Amino acid sequence: MSRNASYSDYRAMLEEIARRYDKARAGYEFDFKTEIEPFLNENKELADQLLHIETDERLTERVREIMSDELMELLMSCHVSRFSLKLYHEKFKYINMWVNHAGKEGLL
Repeated sequence: MSRNASYSDYRAMLEEIARRYDKARAGYEFDFKTEIEPFLNENKELADQLLHIETDERLTERVREIMSDELMELLMSCHVSRFSLKLYHEKFKYINMWVNHAGKEGLL
């Protein structure tokens, strides 16, 4: 993805993360080579692009760094059934909140 990511790109990615986590929790075992690795390669650029979106008084540089790190962890962990449901929801809600803020403020 050589273009800048849009709000809808992040929404679609978050929906796919939720779908994959639900599938993992239901007992599905993802294959690393055919399912996880392509998903990570496809979406890690979205995590990297968070470091370069515009900031405002709430969405600071530090928040962008945390968002990017949390998103990378979530991209990997959503494939693991034993990943804590509480931790998953905390990370998902944090990223979702800031993506919504950036979209609402025109930063994405």
